[in-house]
Amino acid sequence: MENYKDKERTYFASEVIFFKKTKQAFGGLSNMAAGFPIKVNGVSILTSEALYQACRFPHLPDVQQMIINEKSPMTAKMVGKPYRSQSREDFDDIKINIMRWCLRVKLAQNFIEFGKLLLSTKDKSIVEDSHKDTFWGAVRDKKDENIMHGVNALGRLLMELRQQVLENPFSIKLLYIEPLKIRDFKLLGEHIGIADEREKFLSYISKEYGLNISSQFYQSTNKNSYSNHKGIDTSLVKESENKVITDISKHTKAVKKTNGIKTKKELKTETNPTLFT
Repeated sequence: MENYKDKERTYFASEVIFFKKTKQAFGGLSNMAAGFPIKVNGVSILTSEALYQACRFPHLPDVQQMIINEKSPMTAKMVGKPYRSQSREDFDDIKINIMRWCLRVKLAQNFIEFGKLLLSTKDKSIVEDSHKDTFWGAVRDKKDENIMHGVNALGRLLMELRQQVLENPFSIKLLYIEPLKIRDFKLLGEHIGIADEREKFLSYISKEYGLNISSQFYQSTNKNSYSNHKGIDTSLVKESENKVITDISKHTKAVKKTNGIKTKKELKTETNPTLFT
């Protein structure tokens, strides 16, 4: 496994958005947070934490079933703990990509609420305030609790996802999530398939904003953005895009109200929030 020690960073709690308890203002950013259900291969999973933990054991479908059956995300995590020694052999090497995929599915299937939460963090660094985990989060300095040290991998992945929403909120990549190209990427014995949330999302905005959007709008899977698809009324696309993004960001100044999107230059996230790509 690569040594990530040199990627540790120092944060100041007074200058960042941090989350620790799920009931706090930004608690929904936690993988433990309820209210962001996920469905993979038709299987309902209550939290992104349960999904991530299940991905440890593609060769142990019974263990996966136990994990996703638990209503509590912490219990789901602990159920798999006795089997950690049987995690897939390459788990440490691919866990960042697995977590990135889990977060993308969480956003795609809860786009309005989770997108709104991500944008409400504005341009601040996002940090998981952890008691002892200096990899996924950051730990407070014993001498000065305002100082936090850690790789903060989860926070940086969330910032990466936030930036993708800001730059191109109607990108197919946000609503059409392909499975990871790794061996034995399975859930309950079946290869994990594509999570395609385009039709569901378009149905939502059509009803919410009274827009009549053609099915052509989501038929292409080979373009980065719906607005690039030939035959689509791009003015309607832009109208939809602006309305949706204005709605999910109406409580934050992180996004310009003129068009609902911030430019790269206007983004002030920490240097290189992208992880290991």
